[in-house]
Amino acid sequence: MSACLTRGILTISVDLEIDVAHVGLAGGREIEELTARLLELFARYEMPATWAVADPAVSAAREPLAAARSGHELAILGDASWVGRAAGRGRFARELERRAARARAEGWPVDTLVLKTVLPIDHCDLAIKEGIIAARHLSAAHSDGSPRRLQPQSLRFGLWAFPVSITLPGTSRWLPGGGGSRAARFAIDEAISGKGLVHFVVDAPRLAARGRSGVRELVRVVEHAERRRRHGLLEVATLGATARKLARENHGRPSHSILRPAA
Repeated sequence: MSACLTRGILTISVDLEIDVAHVGLAGGREIEELTARLLELFARYEMPATWAVADPAVSAAREPLAAARSGHELAILGDASWVGRAAGRGRFARELERRAARARAEGWPVDTLVLKTVLPIDHCDLAIKEGIIAARHLSAAHSDGSPRRLQPQSLRFGLWAFPVSITLPGTSRWLPGGGGSRAARFAIDEAISGKGLVHFVVDAPRLAARGRSGVRELVRVVEHAERRRRHGLLEVATLGATARKLARENHGRPSHSILRPAA
């Protein structure tokens, strides 16, 4: 089931974790400094973002986000070690329950699961059981690499899947900061014209490695979004908030109980 939106929506998620793919790019101190800069940028325009971390209860981002007033959300960042067909249903259930319970105990309700792999469709009930209503795939879901609008999809039972439109910074070797801002601005305008959703991922370790030029590219995108929002053409929301909005719009559709044991 595809979403039916009344105007363009921009969602931004920031992936903060340093994993094998990011070794040598940036360290913890650089990520903390970048987090502070991004929070300042989003606060300037009162824009919320979804911040993805491996374990929200122990993340260094908790306190800065708690102090912010822009409606940010913390999301669980899952990788192939516990998410996906190879990891199995039981491991997924245990790891997700542990992370979600710890976050709730620390006062952080978690609505969103950010994926580094594909969530099996028959694991959706386990996500719903832990209060997850939004799932985001890490990789852009278009085959030709063009920055076209991609709609959220209802997977099952109220769990919404959000494909990635563009990842920032870009991968250009020639453009300052890796580029990507022009394509991102185009994608925003395309979402507006089509009353659709555009979702940007900020790869924090790579952005930190790009330095000031990479941040400037992101600033251009945020400023463009603010101009469109100021004219009433665009809404900016977290993934969790967008999923709740979509759920309200689809509240009249029949639902079924699908909770079953993990193993």
